[in-house]
Amino acid sequence: MKTIYILPLMISFAISAYLVFRGVPGELTTIIPISGQWVFFAMIYYSGHKSTLTNKDPVIKMGSITPYVIPILFFIVPALMLIGVFATWNFELALRFAIACLACLIAYSFSIFLLIRELKRDFKKMVKEKTEKLCLGSESKKKLLLINPVNQKRVGLSSSRKSAFPPLALGIIAALTPDDFHVDLIDENFDRFQYQEADLVALTAFTSNVTRAYEIAAVYKEKNIPVVLGGIHAFMMPDEALEHVDCIVSGEAENIWEEVITDFQNGGLKRKYQGTHLDLTKTVVPRRELFSDDYLYATVQTSRGCPMDCNFCSVTAFNGNKYRQRPYEEVLVELESIPQRQIFFIDDNILGYGKKAEQRAIKLFEGMIEKKLDKKWFCQTSLNFGSNEEVIKLAAKAGCQMVFIGLESPEKEELQEMNKKMNLKLDYKKAFENINRHGIAVLGAFIYGSDTETRESMIRKTDYILKNRIDVIDVTNLTPLAGTRLFEEFKSDNRLKYTDFPSDWDRYDMTELVFIPKKMNEEEYLETMEICSKRLHSRFTIFKKFIQTLIYTKNMEAAITAYNSNTVFRYVSANQ
Repeated sequence: MKTIYILPLMISFAISAYLVFRGVPGELTTIIPISGQWVFFAMIYYSGHKSTLTNKDPVIKMGSITPYVIPILFFIVPALMLIGVFATWNFELALRFAIACLACLIAYSFSIFLLIRELKRDFKKMVKEKTEKLCLGSESKKKLLLINPVNQKRVGLSSSRKSAFPPLALGIIAALTPDDFHVDLIDENFDRFQYQEADLVALTAFTSNVTRAYEIAAVYKEKNIPVVLGGIHAFMMPDEALEHVDCIVSGEAENIWEEVITDFQNGGLKRKYQGTHLDLTKTVVPRRELFSDDYLYATVQTSRGCPMDCNFCSVTAFNGNKYRQRPYEEVLVELESIPQRQIFFIDDNILGYGKKAEQRAIKLFEGMIEKKLDKKWFCQTSLNFGSNEEVIKLAAKAGCQMVFIGLESPEKEELQEMNKKMNLKLDYKKAFENINRHGIAVLGAFIYGSDTETRESMIRKTDYILKNRIDVIDVTNLTPLAGTRLFEEFKSDNRLKYTDFPSDWDRYDMTELVFIPKKMNEEEYLETMEICSKRLHSRFTIFKKFIQTLIYTKNMEAAITAYNSNTVFRYVSANQ
C-alpha cells in the first residue's frame, strides 16, 4: 500500500489517540477495548484497499460504492456497541471515542477516494491509447458499421447499464470480417446512436429492442446504404424484419457471414441468408477491443443449444435442442487472452446435460485452476448444478462467485404449465444449501403471471423467496416473446394486450404486463405485483440478503457481488 494511502490512517490514529487518552486513566478496561477497536479498524482499512484493487472493474466502471459502504458498516457496528458501553460509566470518554471513530471513517473515505481517482485516471489513459490504436490505418478501407440498439424506453434490465453485457455476436461478426474492411461499433448501452458514414451496416436485435433496430435501419436505408439484421427476432419474425432492412441473417451467422460479405462486395446482396447450427470446434474469438471498456463483465460462450423445451423460451428454437460444446482447451486459451478479471459465461447451462457434458465442465474448471487464471465469474446453469458436489467444489475453486438459475416458481402446477421438467425433479432447498456451502451465491430468477397464478400464489412465491437461500432476486412478468409457443397460444386466444407491431415490441421486455391474466383481472395482478416487488427489493431485504449470503457462503466477495446485483434489480424495479 502506497504511503499516500497510509498517511490518512496515521493522522486519524494520532488525532483519535489524543482525544481518547487525554486525561483518561490507563486502565486495562479502557485501553484494551479501544486498542482492539483500532486494530480492527486497521484491518478493515487494509482489506478495503485490497478489495478495491482486486475488484476495480465494478468500482471504476459502474460506480460501485461497496468500497465505502461495506467496510464502514463492519467498523461502525462494533464501534457503536463500544460507545454504548463507555457511555454507561463515562459519557465524556464515549463522546471522545465517537469523535475519534468519525475521524477514522473520514480518513478511510478520503484514502479510498484517492485510490479510486488514481484507478480512474489509469483507466482513461488505457481507453485513449486503445481508441488511437483502433483508428490507425482505417482511411482507405471499406467500412462495416456494427450497431447494438437499445430499447429507448430503457425499462427492465436495459434501464441500468450495470446489467448490460457486451454484444458478443457483433464481436464475432467483426472477427469474421476480412481485413480489407474497417470495422466500427456503435453500442447504445453507452453511446446513443448518431449517424456515421458506412459502406455496410449490420445490427443485432432481440424482441424488446427490435423497434429501435428498425428506426436506425431506416436512417441508412434512406441513404441507400445496405442494412443487415441478425439475432433472435429476425429468426423468429423474418417476414416482418425484411420489411425494414435489406437482408436478414437467420440463425447462427458464423457459417454464412463470409458469403454475405462476398455478395456485398460483388453487388449481389441476397434478401435472406440461412445460417446453420455451428460446429463449436470451429469458433472464432470475438474482437473484444471494439467493446466499450465500461462493461463490467467480459462475456464468454462455451456451449449452445438446450434440450429443454420451456414454453416461454426462444433458445431451443434458435440454437436447437442439441447441446453443443466448445473444446474446453479453446475456452481456456480465450480466457487467458481476456484482460478483465470479471467474466460472465453466457451459456444457457454451463454444466450441460448428461455425463459427457458434465465431465467437460469439470475439465474446464480444473484447467482454470491449474492455469491460475484468477478470474471471478458467474454463469447461467440449471438446478442440477446444485446436486453435484464435485462440480460445485471445482467451480468455486476456479473463481465462481454466483450462479444464475431459472427457478421460475416453487409451485409444481406452474412448473408443469411452463414445461420446466428438470425443476420438478430436484430439491430446491438442498441445491441452495450445497451451492452456498462452497462459497457461491445463488441468483434465482422467478416468473410471475402464469395461467395458474393467483393473488395467493403470488404472495406465497414472494414469501418463499424471502425465506429461502436465494441470495439475489430476479423477478419478471411472464412474457410471450415473438415466435415462442406461448406467443402463438396467447395470440390465437386473443389474450395479447399490445399487437401494434413493430412499435409495440418494445413493451415485450419482461417488465410490462403484455397479456390478459387468466385467473385475475389486470388491476388485481398489477396491484399484487407492486406489493411483491416492494417487499422483494426493499433496502431492508437487500441488507438482510447480504448478511445471509455472507453467513452461508463465508465468502465476502460473493456477498458483495450479490449485494451489488440486488441493488441493480432494485433500480430496475423502481424504473419499471
